[in-house]
Amino acid sequence: MKSARTGNSDPLYVIFEQHLVNFQDNEVDRKVFISQVIKDYFSYLRRMKIIIPLSLEKSIAEELMSQVQVMLLKKIYGCHSIEEFQKKTSKAVRTQAKRKYSRLLKAK
Repeated sequence: MKSARTGNSDPLYVIFEQHLVNFQDNEVDRKVFISQVIKDYFSYLRRMKIIIPLSLEKSIAEELMSQVQVMLLKKIYGCHSIEEFQKKTSKAVRTQAKRKYSRLLKAK
């Protein structure tokens, strides 16, 4: 059985990073941003044939939201917004995030 991880990267972090570097809607608040990351993560888990019981989905989503919130705060530390973070992010970092995300989507 293949691992749900691609290389040493946590799939949740890879999905988070992809959303962060490709963020385009400045009107979206952090809560919506985090919800989108969680939604994509759950989709990834389903593609990997990982079943989350409906009775646990809400509590798992709440825990994941906390984790993504911490990741977001740490990643954009010193920036006032995601947009400001993106302006400071190099093209190499964006390319690397895209590459990791592509590998994640191909993993199965």
